[in-house]
Amino acid sequence: MILRRFLRFAATVAVLTALMYAAWGLTALLLPEGIFRSLFTRLFGARVGEFTFARVFLANLILPFLGTQFMNLFRVGKVPGGLYVLPVFWLLYGVLLGTNSFVFAGARVPVSLSVLWTRTGFTELLAYTAGYEASRNWALWQQHGLTRVSRIEGKEWKPSLGDWAYWAGGLGLLIIAVAREVQI
Repeated sequence: MILRRFLRFAATVAVLTALMYAAWGLTALLLPEGIFRSLFTRLFGARVGEFTFARVFLANLILPFLGTQFMNLFRVGKVPGGLYVLPVFWLLYGVLLGTNSFVFAGARVPVSLSVLWTRTGFTELLAYTAGYEASRNWALWQQHGLTRVSRIEGKEWKPSLGDWAYWAGGLGLLIIAVAREVQI
């Protein structure tokens, strides 16, 4: 059970990493450098403002980390709702890498494996994915079409020890990523 869950998590990370690399490669080839920088600078200014550990941590915690888990409270068919938003974060990071549209942009990052351990974005994405894995079975509501939602019969919110382990691991990864990003 523990090994199967870890393999499922690793497979999810592998698929999302491939998606990130595809977006990175395509946008590096097709789009000009810095094309989205003004957009992301405005978003950063609105969400974070002052570049401190607390503000960057809260900006990452509230929308991507906890937002993905909130979406997992909904199920569309047999698929947790977080699976509809999690790939968006991975794709956005690939686009950021490909276009070098970071708020604090340096030289363009060439497509390479080193980004997996040298950039904080990948660690943040792992944290969001660990949060998704922690909460993938927490669905309390079933989505029917675009507007109808119903309570899942007999379903209670009961996190397991494994859920808490993934949640704590994700939170730990997020703390490490933010500490590296603001260089505490």
